[in-house]
Amino acid sequence: MNKTTILTGIVIVGCIATLIFSYLVYESRIEDVSSQTTNAPEKTTKQQETSSSDKEKPAKDSEEVQEVDSLSKQQITSLTANMSDDVSEVVTSRLETEEKIQLLVIGSSSIEQGSPGYGELLSTNLTQAYGDWIETTTLSYDKTTASLVDDLDGILIDWSQDYDVVLLEGMNLSNNGEVVVEEAIGHIETINKKMQQSVSDSVLVVHPSQPLASATHYPTQVDSFKSYLTSREFTYIDHWSEWPVGNEDEMNTYLTEDSIPNVKGAALWASALSTFFTGK
Repeated sequence: MNKTTILTGIVIVGCIATLIFSYLVYESRIEDVSSQTTNAPEKTTKQQETSSSDKEKPAKDSEEVQEVDSLSKQQITSLTANMSDDVSEVVTSRLETEEKIQLLVIGSSSIEQGSPGYGELLSTNLTQAYGDWIETTTLSYDKTTASLVDDLDGILIDWSQDYDVVLLEGMNLSNNGEVVVEEAIGHIETINKKMQQSVSDSVLVVHPSQPLASATHYPTQVDSFKSYLTSREFTYIDHWSEWPVGNEDEMNTYLTEDSIPNVKGAALWASALSTFFTGK
């Protein structure tokens, strides 16, 4: 074998080695690039999720804080704008000391009429206005004020709930022909005393039962009821001013054939009560 043949063999082996080395380097780079391409979206996604989560956390925390934070003085002033002084004083004192307001709403069977009735509508409106700072209990009682007084110490009302405000329908329709106005006022005063035995600075707010489309003596009785109560400095919500009293045809659009509030009547009644308790 001559030198030329040997040299040629060496060159060929070198070329083959170079090709193999180049191929291995090339394959290695392809795998690196493929690995980076495959993993890149996962890293980006995690970063985006982390970034998004970090951005959302402060907002969520802020919402949680708002749920437990007390209402501002401006908010309290707005809520109590239409209240009488005695009710405003109690509501303001509770909210400023970060105490929940316990409200008891006692009404005749009309409280549930209208689907939903004025009781449920009022409760919803109060929750929207006060958030968790008010707890409303509604009670339907389809008897006279005399019977209500007799049932005060029974299982009807749980006075251990320490109600700050009691909203009482005057049971005027139930009393009509059964209890004279002067006696009804005495019943209201008894209820007020019983309430204040549990919470000394609690307040009673009274409003009349619904008006009728056509009646003679009933409106006069309600007027006397209002006069007696206001003369004794009870807070009285005169929602009758919102009804088309005296217009029989129009009144019938707010009442059923049985003279109980329909959907429209319940909404009107609840709106008048809500205006007193929410300032709007």
